[in-house]
Amino acid sequence: MKKIAVILLILLPLGVRAQKATIREETVPIKTYMFSDPDPVPNIGRIYPWFRFDGYTSKGKQRLWKMVILENPYVRIYVTPEIGGKLWAAVEKSTGGAFLYYNHVVKFRDVGMRGPWTSGGLEFNFGAIGHNPTCSTPVDYVMQEYPDGSVSVTVGAIDLPSRTRWNVEIKLDKDKAYVETRAFWANTSPLNTSYYHWMNAAAKTAGNLHYIYPGDYHIGHGGEYGPWPVENGRDLSWYKNNNFGGAKSYHVINAYTNFFGGYWMDDDFGFGHMSPYDDKPGKKLWIWGLSRQGMIWEDLLTDNDGQYTEFQAGKLFNQAAYSSTLTPFKHKEFLPYDADVMTERWFPVFRTGGMVAASQYAVLNVEKKGTRMIARICALQPLQDTLILTAGDKILQKHPLHLGPLQPDSLIFEAPASYKIELARTRLEYSSSPPDRIVDRPVKPNPDFDWSSPYGLYTKGLEAEKQRRYEEAFRDYELALKKDKAYAPALDRKALLLYRRMEYDSARAIARQSLAVDTYDPLANYVFGLSCSRLGETANARSGFSIAAASPAYRTAGYTELARSFMRTKDYAKAGHYARKALSY
Repeated sequence: MKKIAVILLILLPLGVRAQKATIREETVPIKTYMFSDPDPVPNIGRIYPWFRFDGYTSKGKQRLWKMVILENPYVRIYVTPEIGGKLWAAVEKSTGGAFLYYNHVVKFRDVGMRGPWTSGGLEFNFGAIGHNPTCSTPVDYVMQEYPDGSVSVTVGAIDLPSRTRWNVEIKLDKDKAYVETRAFWANTSPLNTSYYHWMNAAAKTAGNLHYIYPGDYHIGHGGEYGPWPVENGRDLSWYKNNNFGGAKSYHVINAYTNFFGGYWMDDDFGFGHMSPYDDKPGKKLWIWGLSRQGMIWEDLLTDNDGQYTEFQAGKLFNQAAYSSTLTPFKHKEFLPYDADVMTERWFPVFRTGGMVAASQYAVLNVEKKGTRMIARICALQPLQDTLILTAGDKILQKHPLHLGPLQPDSLIFEAPASYKIELARTRLEYSSSPPDRIVDRPVKPNPDFDWSSPYGLYTKGLEAEKQRRYEEAFRDYELALKKDKAYAPALDRKALLLYRRMEYDSARAIARQSLAVDTYDPLANYVFGLSCSRLGETANARSGFSIAAASPAYRTAGYTELARSFMRTKDYAKAGHYARKALSY
């Protein structure tokens, strides 16, 4: 029996035999260019009640930083809880290649919302705009070891300007060649707030970098658009072809895919990201200008690790500037007491020559080789499966796979006009037919939309409110109401802004005007409930929250406020009842 067990162990892929992943905390000396000079006055604006830092230095000194290191036989990752909880770097161990840029110095520069920011790794952004207030300061963290041999560190903080709470679990399994992040973001406030969430990863630019971003258009922060990847005769998917103009922000859209990334052709190595499309439809590419205007940042942000690029995954299609309001790519708001959970995987692309499909099991690339095609696959975890090539309903080839993590294999075939390649038992497939991948969403603004109509003015106001530009929003709502005194959507939002101002009597009065149009209006009922609660009108407040809770948008908020109301009057049975109803949604 012992001999049989040894033989079976030898036959198993390396990943199946892997020991458990490890996690440890170390204090690591790193050359640091520190920030200083805190402004004694809080910044009035998007980051209130935070203050800024305005002091930076050109002289680095050794400083001890707390580092959490997670490791298995395939990858090693570094997390810095004292620098925003950033995933500092991720390294594929057999080559030593970093699939998340490894900056070997800490160089703070005035880039973030509070000033200090560092390049590299993977940064977590929640709130109103990128490089959020906690990106360079200590955050909460906890380390865990699981019975299945996986390990994780969870980092998190409160975003004070939006009163939201975010946590990101950074997890490494014992036998997988990727790191998983699971983000949890909750609006703990009774009010709507801005919604901005992007994961900002970095990669080196050296090595003949080719970007792998499925799609047929790119859009900018203002919703401006252009074709992707070829525009004005340039194939923008090659880093070297972006040697014109200033910095680039390409938000690549119109592909229903779960992956994107890049490949260093000179290194035969790359990086990738995957997540469900409904979790993260946004994929952005950031490039510093290749002229001196952008390349000065190489020296400003690192000593010897070279220039970097950013590959970012977002909840929306673009990081919308205010001018994006006038395009299809609007802003979004976070509803009261709402929460989001998003799972993503970050992985090395290993000896495939590129990537046309990816899943948690493997990375696939297909390219022409002379008169034939070659499909290259590399496992991301132990893989016992069959690679199947089909044309229509006809199976052309079957190729069995017995792979450990980061083990490659290939299949050479004569390509029919249209074909599919897929794994038989696990979820990975590629179709050569563009309609199976490309979607047709509009990128041009609707020319018939009237921005001077009540709805147009209301839309402008709502877009301003989603960005915390409350005074502008109030003016736009009043302009809409000048054209139509009973325009309920503008009444609702005006009432909400009056509540923010703590003008509770006025908020109640405006909400009543909207209820006189539609007594079931969810937002009008919710603001009516909030205002009456502040004014001590308990029955009115509970009535408003109850009717608001009939709407899916305000169901959790309505039930939460009802629970709070009954807690105040010490009716704990009803408070518990409504708290449970809130939790169930």
